[in-house]
Amino acid sequence: MSRSGSVDAFDIVILGGGPAGCATALTLARLGISRVLIVEAGQYESVRIGESVPPDIRLLLEELGVWDDFLKEDHEPCLGSCSSWGDDALGYNDFLFNPLGNGWHLDRKRFDAFLARQAAARGSVLCTGTRCENGQSAEEDGFLLRLRGGGGQVRSVTTRFVVDATGMRSCFARTMGARRLFVDQLLCVTGFLDLPSTASFSKLTMLEAVEYGWWYAAKLPNNRLAVAIASDPEIIKQRGLRTQEGWLGHLAQTNHISPALAGCRLVEDSQITCAAPSFVLDKTAGSDWLAVGDAASAYDPISSQGIYKALSDGTRAGEAIAAYLRGSDIKLSEYQTSLEARFKSYLENRNFFYGMEQRWPESLFWTRRRARAAPMRVQELAHS
Repeated sequence: MSRSGSVDAFDIVILGGGPAGCATALTLARLGISRVLIVEAGQYESVRIGESVPPDIRLLLEELGVWDDFLKEDHEPCLGSCSSWGDDALGYNDFLFNPLGNGWHLDRKRFDAFLARQAAARGSVLCTGTRCENGQSAEEDGFLLRLRGGGGQVRSVTTRFVVDATGMRSCFARTMGARRLFVDQLLCVTGFLDLPSTASFSKLTMLEAVEYGWWYAAKLPNNRLAVAIASDPEIIKQRGLRTQEGWLGHLAQTNHISPALAGCRLVEDSQITCAAPSFVLDKTAGSDWLAVGDAASAYDPISSQGIYKALSDGTRAGEAIAAYLRGSDIKLSEYQTSLEARFKSYLENRNFFYGMEQRWPESLFWTRRRARAAPMRVQELAHS
C-alpha cells in the first residue's frame, strides 16, 4: 500500500475478508483478474460464529483450488445431524451414503484466516485492520475509496469495481441506495464449552426445538463445543438468556442436548450474542459494484447454509465481475436474478421446516414463524 496522501489503483476492491470476499478473490485470480485488494476490518483473531458445512462444500473448495490445502487444516468431521424437531424423540440424518463423504465442523477463525492466506498467495493484496470510511464515484469510472487503518493512518485507493462483503451491515451497498428487506430478526446467544479429554461427544450436529426457540450443539476442533440458543430478541431478554446464569439454566432443562454435555464446562466469558436475520437486498448489484455473501442476503442459521452460500456467492460474483470488466454486464444481471431465486427457494424451505413444529400452539416464537409460512416474492418483502 502507498503512504498517506498518495493514491493506489486496483481493478477490484473487496470490502470484507470473510469467506464470501475471499471466494470472490480466489475466483478472480483463477480467471486472470489481477490488482485485487481485500480490505478486512479485523485481524482474524476474534471468534467467529457459524461452524457447520455440508459434504457439498468439497465441490466449491475444489473449484476455488484450495481443497487439498483445506484437508491439511484438520477441521472436525461432521457425520450428519440429529434433531428433536416436531417430536420429542431424536431423528437422524447422516452422511453415510453421501458420495462426497462427510461434512465439517469448522474452527471459523482458523478457516477464515486460511481462505485469506490462499487469496493472498494467488496475488490479492490483503489489508487487515482497515476499514473503508467512505467512497465516491471516481472522475472517470469506478470509485475513489478512503481507507483508515487501525493506527489511524488514512489511505486512498481507486478501483474499477467494488465488492461489498461486509456481512449483514451491507455497508457499501446501502450507500449505493440498496435496502435490506427483512423477513425475520432472529437472535443467537452462543457459548463455548470445553470437552474433557476423558469425555466424548457425537460427530453429529444436535438440534433441539423448545417452546421459546431452538438449541444447537456441535463439536469443534481442539475438544471444544459450540452451543447456541436461537430466539426472538424480546424472548432472549425476558428469559435472561444473555446472562450466563439464565443461559445455563435454560440449557440444563433441554431433554437431549444437556445430557450429551455431561462433564463439559462453559468457557468463562465466552458467550457471544449475534443477530441472525433473514433478509435480501432489493438491489444486489449496480454500476461498478455488487454485494456478496451476507451483505447481499442472509439466511436463518437453521438452514446450515451460511458458509456454503458465502463461497457459492463469491464464485458466482467473481465470474460476473470478470465478464463485466471484459465488456459484458449480462453476468451481473444474471447474478442478481440468481441470488433472488435462491433466496425465494430458501424461504420456501425455511417456512416448511418451521411449519413442521406444532408442539407449542400458543408459543409466541412458533406462532410468528407459522404466520410467515405463506410463500412470498422478493418484491413483497418490503411490505411483510
